[in-house]
Amino acid sequence: MKKLFILLLIPTLLLCGCRKSENTKSQILMDTVCTITADCSEETLNGVFKLCENYDRLLSPTSPDGEVSMINHYDEMELSPETLEILTQAIYFCKKTGGKYDITIAPAAQLYDFEKQIAPPEEEAKRVLYKVGYDRIEIKGNYVDLHNADIDLGSITKGYVADKLVKYLKDNGAKNGIINLGGNVAVFGKAYNVGIQKPFSDEIMLTVKLKNASAVTSGIYQRCFEKDGKFYHHILDVNTGLPIENELASVTILGEKSSECDVLSTVCMILGEETAKKLIEQTEGYEAVFIKKDNSVSVSSGLKLKKNKVVYK
Repeated sequence: MKKLFILLLIPTLLLCGCRKSENTKSQILMDTVCTITADCSEETLNGVFKLCENYDRLLSPTSPDGEVSMINHYDEMELSPETLEILTQAIYFCKKTGGKYDITIAPAAQLYDFEKQIAPPEEEAKRVLYKVGYDRIEIKGNYVDLHNADIDLGSITKGYVADKLVKYLKDNGAKNGIINLGGNVAVFGKAYNVGIQKPFSDEIMLTVKLKNASAVTSGIYQRCFEKDGKFYHHILDVNTGLPIENELASVTILGEKSSECDVLSTVCMILGEETAKKLIEQTEGYEAVFIKKDNSVSVSSGLKLKKNKVVYK
């Protein structure tokens, strides 16, 4: 089955140290380095990673015994409450954007190979778009029928998992912690300083202090290449099957739920700055930092810029 590969994050760098009472562990999961720090026992920390492993297997589009992989293969089946929850949330944003964001764009995304720098001809990209359409997904209770569509929930999975891991840590007595799933950051308890990367650079461009909040960034430069004078990246336009073209290089979403931040970061990249700002203003509890291709910065109304700092709450 063809899969959707949308990279949602640019590296968000943590700038503060850990307390002596905190434990830290890193492991490669969900195709990225996951690092978790919390004031908890090693046993609890190991339990967090076990939970993360379970979600990785459940929601991966390539895991043979995962539900996303299986429903893409069988087209219809009963889903667990967790998979159904994340699928429903993703479809909500598909509807909210009128299909500009669509979790069934897999056939077009499959045509790109960013490691080998392969991109499809424009005609071929358009040819497969007849398979794309979130509105063909039918949900009846826990039973889901894709009607020959393929789904990939990568645009929301890390955020969803981060929310679950935060809850697990709190339920097991942790008071402070930070979860970094490949740059998808969720913090609770004390405040942590987080950096936002300058597009096409290893530099930290902006910093923001987070407390009981998440930060997720989508950008056009983590999976990209230039060939024959054309620039290709991984966030695709559902109308053409080609990379979206607008003024944005990255969008960082700040808010309480990491799952919402995750999907909103991709949605805003697709919509472009003007339309994305309107969406954010209508979405209570979430703010956005927009970095354009010329490295100019703008923010939603709930944020303020002070030199290289974003003032949040």
